[in-house]
Amino acid sequence: MRYGVALAGLFLVPAVWGAADLVGSLTAAAEVVCPGENVGADGEERPGPMRPGDTRCSVLDGSRAVATRDYAQQRQAQSLERRRDAGNGVLLLAYGATGALLTWRASRSAAAPAVRPDPHR
Repeated sequence: MRYGVALAGLFLVPAVWGAADLVGSLTAAAEVVCPGENVGADGEERPGPMRPGDTRCSVLDGSRAVATRDYAQQRQAQSLERRRDAGNGVLLLAYGATGALLTWRASRSAAAPAVRPDPHR
């Protein structure tokens, strides 16, 4: 009985993680944010979200710039990341919830007393 509860608890960890990923992807801001140095159309570095016409956004790997993207490319990359997070969240949530439910049902049926037929009938 205790093992079933512990196993169901272990299945709840990916379920909670998946729910957090799913909610995070669905509530993400629509603004395009550069993860590194954002250079505007005028060639000046600019803080804050990117705007249409921004020509260079440094893509970082740690603290090193590995590539650049313009506004449309960064918007597309963020959209892809949100969709990927939503898909992973749904999969983790479904896996965790299904595992916890099956474990809970199995532990309940194992703990239930067996029904014996009445010999006097």
